[in-house]
Amino acid sequence: MNRNPYLALFRHFWYVVVIGALVGAVAGWGLSQLSTREYTSTTSMYFSLSAGVTGNDINQGSTYTQNQMLSFAQLATSSVVLQPVIDDLGLDTTAGALAKQISVTTPQNTVVLQLDVTDTSPAEAAAIANATAASLRTQVEDIAPKNAQGNPTVATRVIAPAVEPAGPSAPNERLNILIGLVVGILIAAGALLLSETLSTRVDSEEKAIAVSGAPSLGTVRRRRGATPGLAMVGDTRSSSAEDFRQLRANLEFVAVDVPSPVFVVTSSILGEGKSTVAINLAIALSEGDKRILLIDADLRRPGVAGYTGLVPGTGLSTVLAGRVTLADAVQPWGDDGALSVMTAGRIPPNPSELLSSRAMTALIEEARGMFDVIVIDTPPLGAVADAATLVPEADGTVVIVDRTAVRRNQLLHAVEAVRRAGGSVAGIVFNKARAKRSGDAHYYYRLDDEQAPRAHGAERAPRLPAADRPAGDRPTGPVRPVPAPPPAPAPAPQRAHGHADADDADESDVDEANGPATPASGIARM
Repeated sequence: MNRNPYLALFRHFWYVVVIGALVGAVAGWGLSQLSTREYTSTTSMYFSLSAGVTGNDINQGSTYTQNQMLSFAQLATSSVVLQPVIDDLGLDTTAGALAKQISVTTPQNTVVLQLDVTDTSPAEAAAIANATAASLRTQVEDIAPKNAQGNPTVATRVIAPAVEPAGPSAPNERLNILIGLVVGILIAAGALLLSETLSTRVDSEEKAIAVSGAPSLGTVRRRRGATPGLAMVGDTRSSSAEDFRQLRANLEFVAVDVPSPVFVVTSSILGEGKSTVAINLAIALSEGDKRILLIDADLRRPGVAGYTGLVPGTGLSTVLAGRVTLADAVQPWGDDGALSVMTAGRIPPNPSELLSSRAMTALIEEARGMFDVIVIDTPPLGAVADAATLVPEADGTVVIVDRTAVRRNQLLHAVEAVRRAGGSVAGIVFNKARAKRSGDAHYYYRLDDEQAPRAHGAERAPRLPAADRPAGDRPTGPVRPVPAPPPAPAPAPQRAHGHADADDADESDVDEANGPATPASGIARM
């Protein structure tokens, strides 16, 4: 399923957005606390024409007064009005500075003028508002036209005197917190998007698919606290083992028309887990009724012998040198004989020449006639060209992508190297993925681990050595709660798990990736 990478980014780093929102909200609240509190007091004045007896005179007087309201508003902030206020209240300021504290509004088509005075003291704000209204009234009556009796024609009165405000008008604490919250979210989201855009890491399966242009064959999740080693050898009912069975199930759809397919397992750089993925994949493939050959073609830093505990002296290099035959170099691994391993042998001085020789091509063709599936572990494509010499002989190349190590340009270089060499990328395996807590999977494995003995009978009897078990009475592995496959003519014997010394294996190449996965129903051997 293709997911929006940015949506996946926010779903994973949701806590960054939450932290950004909290920091922004706290910052808004803090700025509100540090800001000087200001109080606004409001007074309203009504203007009318005192002259006029008839209705026509009154209407003309109202129109005249409305036309003068803008003039009265400008007069309210002039020094003629404000200087007497400063003198009466004894303010330590100027008329220009006081004018900045006063806001005058005149609603349209009305004769009402509103004065808003802002000050750091609520009492002083009310006093200035009332004093300004009184001074404006005096100045308007002085400059207004006079009637025959010498009285002003414009009458003013205060209809709403100013009172001390109950609370500050600024800062608006709620608004500042809300703005800080929004700004914090935007900054956190922007930082995530910028980091995602500039990042060169391939830290998601979607990125790996987009960069490589190849499908995903499976995801191997790393479970914290798991013992390093081979997942298919330790707890074969673990979620990690099921990851490799799922990989096996997906790989069966690659090269379906090839009788004995050959798969090259490689990576972009050192340490992405190609060797353990190749070994676990070979073990998973051998759980069926097929004959599997695992070849360690990493003639520079071989690791298969160390993981499997086999003799490393005789192997691929000695076969290519013509000292032994393929049949002599192959070592069976497990009691059932389904899996055979060819170690790297002695490290030669010319690995690239040996792997690109005709002897290697002949060896692969001979192996096709002896085995059903051949898995070849090769060096990383970004380090040396050894793997590129083998990919044309294979039916598909499996590229391991380590979430914690590989970069985009490294993965792109590896995929392009495969295609330039004439090979095909069967798909990528996303290794060391983050383990996801799934309620269904957690319940499944807990049931498998805790209730399987009670559900299927008493404790199992101790397993007999392969030589002591009667023919046709060989166990076929632990019982799993998945559908049984169609009955085979002859059940495959169980592999003994004591042949691989996983604890002595060198983990410099890989860390076992353990995590929940979906079982490959009907494919895993019961």
